[in-house]
Amino acid sequence: MARPSAYLHAAIITGLVFALIGALRLVTFNVHYFDPFNKGIKDYEVTDILFSQLRDAERVRREDRVVLVHVARADRAEVARLIDRIAAASPAVIGVDILFPGRKEPAKDSLLAASLRAHPGVVLAANLGAYDEERRGIRSMVVSDTLFSAHAVNAYTNFLAGTDRTVRLFNPFLTTLDSVERTAFSIALVERYAPDRVGSLRWHKGDAAVRINYSGDYRSFLRIDGQVVLQADDEELSVFRDRIVIVGFIDSQARDAPIEDRYFTPLNPVYTGRSLPDMYGAVIHANIITMLLDGNYIFELPGWLEGLLVLAFVYVNVLIIYHLYHRLPDSYHGVTRVMQLVELFCFFFLVALLFYHFRLKIDFTVGFLGLILAYDIVMIYESFVRKRIPYLNRTEHV
Repeated sequence: MARPSAYLHAAIITGLVFALIGALRLVTFNVHYFDPFNKGIKDYEVTDILFSQLRDAERVRREDRVVLVHVARADRAEVARLIDRIAAASPAVIGVDILFPGRKEPAKDSLLAASLRAHPGVVLAANLGAYDEERRGIRSMVVSDTLFSAHAVNAYTNFLAGTDRTVRLFNPFLTTLDSVERTAFSIALVERYAPDRVGSLRWHKGDAAVRINYSGDYRSFLRIDGQVVLQADDEELSVFRDRIVIVGFIDSQARDAPIEDRYFTPLNPVYTGRSLPDMYGAVIHANIITMLLDGNYIFELPGWLEGLLVLAFVYVNVLIIYHLYHRLPDSYHGVTRVMQLVELFCFFFLVALLFYHFRLKIDFTVGFLGLILAYDIVMIYESFVRKRIPYLNRTEHV
């Protein structure tokens, strides 16, 4: 019987590495005791460091196609006056990132309804309903009271990541269980500004989620307080002409600012162990709009290709470490550790380079973890597993 080759040993060790990674994920992600660890690991990506720390804020251009209007409270009469004033300046489209459920004060409700009737192209916020576990889908979309929604375009503003997870993706379109295709808020706005951009997105992505390429925080956009708009003269309102206007709650970024409608994003300056959400929903929509208008998407490798690359990376490293174990027994520890550190640095730099310059995202987290574990798994295999299997324990020169 032929002796098992080093390639076979490396294949077995590689299998053990991935088995251990799978076991670690199974244990940590499903045992309540590890919840604090889970939240950090599940909600972290290497590319967050690029968004958070390595982007040059001075090089991010100011977006001049989107104007943000902050309203401190959703007073319906005030929103109605804002819509009227902004619409008078001939914007491309107005989006109101506020949901108006039910009817409240008749006088104020009438003012808002009249404003929406006068400007039927306004996009109103809506919310996707609860996820149905049995039917595996979103049941429906919750819109504002019919007094308002009947005279506006209704589009969902919520992100499926929720408020406790980092918002990296958004769904441009989503078909609910009532067989109606729903449209995201940012998509509805771009549809009225540059419809060709939405058409190409539908063609290339369909109903799939799209990764958001953030261009900047609220400082990258023109932000005006609603009270300033109400008091401005006609010449000052010209800032809205032919632009996309988003009306919503967009307070300051101070630590004591309200966290209502704020989310975690990759631009958070604290990219691990975050404590405070860093971006208001309206600003996320503005980032999505910028990405759509520029066609500046993040590209991702197909899952099968990424998996093959990770498998090949781990296998080659296991093979090298296996040879080092047998040929350099006295210096195995030092040489292997140096090799791991150099590789981790080089591949991290490569992943960062591809993302930063080519917008190509490669998730190599499993590969990096496999490289780290390979050192110990090789020793476990040689001292424990191999000795207990006669065929694998045949004398071999490597």
